[in-house]
Amino acid sequence: MDVIGDLVARERRVKEPLVYGDSSQPYTAHKFCTDAWKTASLFRYHAVGRERGIAVASDPAPQSLLSVLGAALLGAPVRFGLPPEADVRVVVGPTAEIETLTAEPGTKRVLYGDEPSDPDVIHFERDIWSENPTMPPDRVAADQPALVTADRSYTHADLLTAAERVVDERDLTDGDAVAVRAPLARPGTLVAGVLAPLRTGAPILLADTGPEPALVVGGDGESSLDPDDVLD
Repeated sequence: MDVIGDLVARERRVKEPLVYGDSSQPYTAHKFCTDAWKTASLFRYHAVGRERGIAVASDPAPQSLLSVLGAALLGAPVRFGLPPEADVRVVVGPTAEIETLTAEPGTKRVLYGDEPSDPDVIHFERDIWSENPTMPPDRVAADQPALVTADRSYTHADLLTAAERVVDERDLTDGDAVAVRAPLARPGTLVAGVLAPLRTGAPILLADTGPEPALVVGGDGESSLDPDDVLD
């Protein structure tokens, strides 16, 4: 795999549960991949693309992960944390954060959860429903920025290499569920808690539901991993 979008390629759309959130019904890999494509289509419509990135709330949620993958499919860099620290095309977060957020001109607000009272705000669950359910054709290079923090920029290759290292060091397989217990604003959380299990097809646990985790990112105990130990 060369770029993050490869993690949601067509051949990876299978029926097994993949992402467990607060709801009782998990995302299957088939639905997760398809919704990532739809998210990319929605973002493209609002001018997201190379050097035109997005900002996402740092609390782990299925919609946050879909936003990351949707942006990656377009070659757009992602920043975590609201309000964003730089100019972005789209900001994504839960209703309470987005409806009270003052966006810069040209920036679209996208919320998930309860429907917005402001008609200018995009509702994630409603608006991706009608988007194109096909993988976008954008060409993305491994050396393009995928994640930007206050300290540095990480390319697709940087993040996938680190994710592969987590898979190897922890001997992760598709049967080893990974629980996310740290904010996505820590780059190691994204790598170990999201990209590594996506690489193997392992379930991602964003809430206290699903199978027993083999790895807890940001937790305590023998099966835990500190996100700060993941990236150089």
